[in-house]
Amino acid sequence: MASRARLEGLGRALRAVQRIPEAMREARNDTLHEWADEVRTDAEARVPIRTGRLENALDHDVVEHWGRAEVGVWQEDALEYALYVEKGTSSMADQPYLVPAFEAARPAVPGKYRAAFRRHLGTG
Repeated sequence: MASRARLEGLGRALRAVQRIPEAMREARNDTLHEWADEVRTDAEARVPIRTGRLENALDHDVVEHWGRAEVGVWQEDALEYALYVEKGTSSMADQPYLVPAFEAARPAVPGKYRAAFRRHLGTG
């Protein structure tokens, strides 16, 4: 009887181990989406608003297959202006909005990933 109880426990453990890769992928994707949305929202709050065009041009994209998230400006007519605002020019002071948003969101990423992993693994 004692050996049977151990085998049942071992089976549960093996099933849990088999769930790890999928739980990791799902946790990574959840974390990427949450991070990208937070960075975009924070950048929109930080961006100087003159016409609202740059604020409206901010967007995010998550490529789950590659585990990549991007936040920025991809609209051709706003790209150059976005760089000038972020980095400044010889006649205009820099007004960083994107890099500070990245930096503000960075410290929370490991904890968010751990929480999402536990949730997907069914242990948290």
